[in-house]
Amino acid sequence: MKKFALVGRDIQNSFSPAIHSYCFNTLCIDAKYDIIDIDSSSQIVDVIKLLKDGEFDGINITSPYKQSFLQYIDELNPRANTIGSINCIHNNHGKLIGNNTDWFGFAKSTENFTNYENVAIIGTGGAVHPLLYYFKSRHNLSVHIVGRDTSKLQSSYGDNVYFHNIEDVDLDLDNCMIINATPFNAKLDWKNIIPKLTSTPLYAFDLNYYLKVTEFLNYFNSDVKVQNGLHMLIYQALMSIDIWFNDKLSQSIHIEDLQKYINEQYYE
Repeated sequence: MKKFALVGRDIQNSFSPAIHSYCFNTLCIDAKYDIIDIDSSSQIVDVIKLLKDGEFDGINITSPYKQSFLQYIDELNPRANTIGSINCIHNNHGKLIGNNTDWFGFAKSTENFTNYENVAIIGTGGAVHPLLYYFKSRHNLSVHIVGRDTSKLQSSYGDNVYFHNIEDVDLDLDNCMIINATPFNAKLDWKNIIPKLTSTPLYAFDLNYYLKVTEFLNYFNSDVKVQNGLHMLIYQALMSIDIWFNDKLSQSIHIEDLQKYINEQYYE
């Protein structure tokens, strides 16, 4: 039996085990997917030992450890190196290879979002890096990052990426996609923040997925297309499976059926 796991903090309610178990069952793969909840980065060495000892064939990584694992892996995928964070590790005969599948999850889940000219991202954590990687390939697009501490991001990305302090931000972005990249337990006054970013939002995307309609998404009227992070979670999980098994297995998964299953499990 192959063994995989999600590593993070306070992740007992994650949808990831259900997504991966559904995929393994559908693909007739003898594998299981566990949760490894660790309290601090000092425990990462214990997870690395489990991988090196063959206790796990691969792992996913979530907040707040996507950058903390970088120093422990043996090889970094070039794309992940550019992004600066990893959310997927593959154990290749004892050699740990780091990848990032979050960018793919975001790209696939927003591929029907068109005609926007500006992007406003609220948040400055590790979740922002794959978004910036994706938007960097979109020419003639301005990206505005809003948060309390943007200094850790400013050295990474240059042209058409702008940084604003959330306390005094005052923008009026036209034809905008607005993204919530803050943790699910962050308490923000959206009624005060969003009007300072745009008066003409086209799309609203929340990376969080625990609620079908989050407090952030609930702010917007019916003219705005809204989406939570479930699609992103699903697509990054499918890419992780392809990496772990070195095969395009995800092509055999019907996304609509998987999404329906998760909706029934968690939202209804």
